[in-house]
Amino acid sequence: MCRSIRVVLMATVVLGVVQTVEARPEYLAKYQADPFRRPEVEGCGTCHVKPEGGGARNDFGSAFQAAGQEITPMLRASFPQQFKFDSAKLPDGSTFFLSDPQSRFVVFERQDQRVLLNLAEISAPKTAPLPLPQNRMGFFVTSTALDRGGQIGGLAGADRYCQDLAKAAGAGDRTWRAYLSTSFQGKPAVNAGDRIGSGPWYNAKGVLLARGPVDLHTNGRFRPDVVLTEKGEMLNASGDGHVDVLTGTLPNGSAAVGQNCDNWTSLTDGEAQVGDLATSWNSARVVSCRQQSPEKRAVRLYCFAAK
Repeated sequence: MCRSIRVVLMATVVLGVVQTVEARPEYLAKYQADPFRRPEVEGCGTCHVKPEGGGARNDFGSAFQAAGQEITPMLRASFPQQFKFDSAKLPDGSTFFLSDPQSRFVVFERQDQRVLLNLAEISAPKTAPLPLPQNRMGFFVTSTALDRGGQIGGLAGADRYCQDLAKAAGAGDRTWRAYLSTSFQGKPAVNAGDRIGSGPWYNAKGVLLARGPVDLHTNGRFRPDVVLTEKGEMLNASGDGHVDVLTGTLPNGSAAVGQNCDNWTSLTDGEAQVGDLATSWNSARVVSCRQQSPEKRAVRLYCFAAK
């Protein structure tokens, strides 16, 4: 009777061992098939404390079981002694583990904390706009001539006019200012050279006009092919070669006091300083503000990107 019991017990143990051995090879095969496995790591000792297998699992075996017997990028990164893959270490000690054969994921480690990053989610989409070039348009002379003389709604109205034209030309994301000065009795003057930003300024074709205010105001004249409209076009001069551009400004960028058509709000008697490309771009001469003046021509504005 006792012998029968012993036989049964031995058979049970043998079956248990056989079942244990038969349950493991498929998992070992997964490891052996992994493209990052170290060839020198082999056998049941890969996952078990005992080299012959069976019994307690080692740290890798426990982590492998916790991962559902699936080898993941995080599992590989956690056990570099089992796998061989590239990594990149940053100066601050953080490390990227390139432990995914398909390169879809990367494991990031900092201060013993690991995070799985999906490269598709952190990469810029293919439809993302390209960075704007540094020499994008920051200056133009208005393509449309004003027919209101000096009555252009003050500085606010002139700025709005520049902003609208810039927007139509695809540059409305910048803050545009008209190159105009104003002066009030008893109040400080507003100088055109102080309200247009710090530059540099490029025309619609990416050609440099001036590097900054000093460069701008040391140039008495600019070539006609540099002073372009927001459409990238050259201006057509009148019969005498002049194109009047309202400025109310002296050559150094400061206000020409009293020469601004009542601060750009009047069609009545008065005068305005204008520039043109034939003589001085910002301070060529004084013209009448009256719309019916015999010398009155359609005038334009200079527009600068202040920001």
